[in-house]
Amino acid sequence: MNGSMSGYRFVLTPQDGYVRVEWNEGVTVTEQDALDLIRALEEVNPRLCEPMLVILNAMVSLDASALSAFAGRLNVSALALVGPSAVDRVIATFFNDVHRPSYPTRYFPEPHAALDWLLTPGRSTSEP
Repeated sequence: MNGSMSGYRFVLTPQDGYVRVEWNEGVTVTEQDALDLIRALEEVNPRLCEPMLVILNAMVSLDASALSAFAGRLNVSALALVGPSAVDRVIATFFNDVHRPSYPTRYFPEPHAALDWLLTPGRSTSEP
């Protein structure tokens, strides 16, 4: 698994032991964006269920249908949502509390702590 996938409103890059997704700056994520990400992940990683690091990148918002698609169809073992702003935190909390994905999901203000959580055995299932 190597190389990036772009051409969408995000860049998906397989890494050693996880998948990194960086959204374009300041986007509002639609259901189509969510389906594009789910499809792209299936193309680069059809059988594995790896953890995912997501850089929100000043994301404005997500449609309810996008959040539902992510919660119900995203094939990941854990999800770390990263962004320094209060809006990033609200997006992550709303997604986790309202849409209740089947995989562990946490918010982090910076990527280093997020990767530590994602890549440490047993950490992705622990509470903050």
